[in-house]
Amino acid sequence: MEIHGSGKLHDPVKIQICYGFIDDLSQRHRTTGAEFLEIKNFRFFIINVKGEKSKIEIQSKGDHWEGTFIPDQEGTYRILGMNDTQPVLVRSKNPQENVRPIDFMCGAYDVGHPSDNASPAQLMDIILQDKNGIYTVSPYRNMKPVDKGTNLRIFNPENWEKNISVGENHQAVFKPTMPGLYVIRQDWNDNTPGTFQGITYRKIRYRNNYCLWIN
Repeated sequence: MEIHGSGKLHDPVKIQICYGFIDDLSQRHRTTGAEFLEIKNFRFFIINVKGEKSKIEIQSKGDHWEGTFIPDQEGTYRILGMNDTQPVLVRSKNPQENVRPIDFMCGAYDVGHPSDNASPAQLMDIILQDKNGIYTVSPYRNMKPVDKGTNLRIFNPENWEKNISVGENHQAVFKPTMPGLYVIRQDWNDNTPGTFQGITYRKIRYRNNYCLWIN
């Protein structure tokens, strides 16, 4: 997910969601196909400066899906996405290896001075705070701070991966080193088996990607 705008009041903000792959040179490429079409099942919302939540409709735009909103007040706007309708991943003929994926996305967009009263707004959520180019990462699960030792994965614009652990204060820190899209990823496995769309699975893999664009 990429969030692009001028940072000014009343200027449209574009939210672009894409699917793709990483080549041998760590370059990201957008693609289309069955997985790309699954993006239409994401439900996207914006939480405005007042804390009011509204739905964002997305449309296919060639190699990405796109939605827009217009900020009418200064502060931080939060963008949230969720898809809990993806098909079960069939790993083999043994249903005990099947996995049901449930995916979340989140990000933020600032107009003027950022708001500092953000709170978790979905099952898996990540909130960032920036101070002098150093980001404090606060991940949540079930609206509560995650436990110490929870692992987070950060992918930089060149797709190099860095693992960081949440500390005793339920937070982690990192510093971006180049412009571009960073993805902060938190995974959580629920080992409760079940059946979805007629297919048995052994566990649910919850994943949340916070998408941070550095200019």
